[in-house]
Amino acid sequence: MTFIKRERNYRRSLYHVVSAVLSKLSWAAATSLCIYFLFIYAPKHLVSENTDTIHPLLIIHLIGAYSIYLACVHNILITPRCFNGGARPFHVWIGRFGLVLGVMGFVSGVIVTWVVNDYSQNMGFSIGITIGGILQIYLQVSGYLSIRDFKKIREQILTSEYKNKEELYPLEDEQDTHLIRHISSMINLFVFACGVPAIMRLELPLGYLLLGCALASFLMIRPFIVKLKRKREKERHHEESASSPLLT
Repeated sequence: MTFIKRERNYRRSLYHVVSAVLSKLSWAAATSLCIYFLFIYAPKHLVSENTDTIHPLLIIHLIGAYSIYLACVHNILITPRCFNGGARPFHVWIGRFGLVLGVMGFVSGVIVTWVVNDYSQNMGFSIGITIGGILQIYLQVSGYLSIRDFKKIREQILTSEYKNKEELYPLEDEQDTHLIRHISSMINLFVFACGVPAIMRLELPLGYLLLGCALASFLMIRPFIVKLKRKREKERHHEESASSPLLT
């Protein structure tokens, strides 16, 4: 039994190591696309297409797009738990600024695409980029609402608004659900809502890259979910052991 248990623990540890490595590689790939697109491709493209002046609404769109994309890069790497919780204010405020500027970028981008520019020259691109913008707003709202609901439930738990474990555990489960939805929304915002428009502008093979984005998103989200569930199970097992002398 000891050998079987050790082998099982070894496989579990190996799985978590591989999962963590793949998650970091996915983040690195998505971030590389971001850096290349924002700081290498886009400046050259803007200069070549706007030899005289850049439309003010396009400038506003660029500020919003750059802000939300870079905020995603930062906040997925620097979570609130980093540096013993010291990163929390940066994560929160950079996220808030990114969300506000992201809305500004979406609105100005829609006007530039459908009013300022001649959308009929590339209708497919205009429709696709607008759908990407709508997805961006949806994920921003989903991420914001889920973290707001997470904080409400956390406050209920911290103020002991429950009578026993039978009431506490459902609150914890609901809290975890909101946190997972927040993490999933923000990662999908980074990979899909920001990454796919970049892929469209780079004229890369969209079908294969969409599959790659889906895989990258899954690999980045999965470790967070597993870690959260393991932490919760450990906490409850400890509580059960502490409350039952026979298990200690």
